[in-house]
Amino acid sequence: MTDKLRVLKEIAEFLNAETDKFEMIQGVINLLIDNTNYDTAWVIFINEQGKHELIGHYQLPERLAANNYDYLKNGTCWCVQKFNNNELHKASNIIACSRLEKANRNQVITEDTITHHATVPLLSGDERYGILNVGAKNKKVYEEDELNLLESIGFQIGSTIRRIELNNQEKETLIVRERQRLARELHDSVNQMLFSISITANAAQTLKSQEKMQNTFQHVETVSRHAMQEMKALIWQLKPIGLENGLINAVEHYAELIQLHVNMSIDGFYKVPDMIEAQLYRIIQEALNNVRKHAETNEANIHIKFEGDQVQVIIDDDGVGFDTHEIKPENQGLKNMKERTEKIGGQFNITSDKNSGTMIHISFNI
Repeated sequence: MTDKLRVLKEIAEFLNAETDKFEMIQGVINLLIDNTNYDTAWVIFINEQGKHELIGHYQLPERLAANNYDYLKNGTCWCVQKFNNNELHKASNIIACSRLEKANRNQVITEDTITHHATVPLLSGDERYGILNVGAKNKKVYEEDELNLLESIGFQIGSTIRRIELNNQEKETLIVRERQRLARELHDSVNQMLFSISITANAAQTLKSQEKMQNTFQHVETVSRHAMQEMKALIWQLKPIGLENGLINAVEHYAELIQLHVNMSIDGFYKVPDMIEAQLYRIIQEALNNVRKHAETNEANIHIKFEGDQVQVIIDDDGVGFDTHEIKPENQGLKNMKERTEKIGGQFNITSDKNSGTMIHISFNI
């Protein structure tokens, strides 16, 4: 047997770099056969329903590969049955392989005929994936040290399958989170600006003064340009437009864009990390949009207070207010503000009543 440690090292290095499950399977059995005295190998995956699938193979005997690998793809066998019965826990000798017997039936058996194989379960903890089968010419019994080597390789393969699957799951989770983040960003910025354009354009239809109409359409053009800038920022994953000059400047600029007068005050020394500042800006932006759309007032107040490591943010208006018990679960704006507050480890609270205005209170540590 070729140096076992060298074989294990080469296989481990190969497996460590692989990110695709099926390419990994094909590559590892190629390495195994090319660096040992075995002549062929094939891998079968077995799902939770007990159905098996030929995943990879290397240097199969012509008899076993005949009819598009029919002997390996169809029917059952001892090793698959043992695997399905949870009785295959380590590398084992297969005394009589029904697949090889069928392939060799009515054929001349010579010294080069593969009649027996070793089978290795591919496991990782409680996860069970399938089996690795290895065969050699004129070999009926695989010694203990050979089975130990194959078992070590099988364990490496099983662990690699698990790693790849976990990585893929993590990627899928990140994709879902990114989609949700983009949905929030679109709702918080571009969608709100488009809404502002819509109501401004609708109001313009009632204007009779040429000067007022011109001012209105200039505002529509300004907001449209800002919306396009925000969309570009989303595409290039930039921080929200305006924050380059600080939160206060960004809020004042945005309030001007949506034609809302904002009274802003700060108590204490302003110190907010960039990541928190971006989230806080979006929360304030959403709150101002809600005032613009629903409060029936053109004025809002923002007060930020710093006390040691704690920050208190209060956003209020003297608008028409609403019954907080009537908030619908699908209200995207309030949901976004709450999620963003929780993302920075803060507490979000909203109080309002009909004809009494609305107040949003946010607190977090820095």
